[in-house]
Amino acid sequence: MTDFTIKTPAPKATAKTTAKAGAKRAKAAVDKAVETVAEKAEVARAFVEEKAEVGKTWTAEKAQVAHQQAEEHPIALAVGTFVAGLVFGFLLARNFDRD
Repeated sequence: MTDFTIKTPAPKATAKTTAKAGAKRAKAAVDKAVETVAEKAEVARAFVEEKAEVGKTWTAEKAQVAHQQAEEHPIALAVGTFVAGLVFGFLLARNFDRD
């Protein structure tokens, strides 16, 4: 099979035109990157704002429940805190004891 297309040599690119084309591509890439980063930052800001509001509400509710439980059962709170301190202290001592 023979190829009958006429192939013309491409015009020789000069260093100046190559540099201009490279600069244009680089500028386009930077513009796209800036746009993408700005878009991602906006999405992240909206997500964090929404989650912060949910977290604030959730934390306030849990803190109120914990406060009521502590008022109703002060001895249980004291014993629970003491046990938690013992466990935490044991784990710290065990970690520092390793040589």
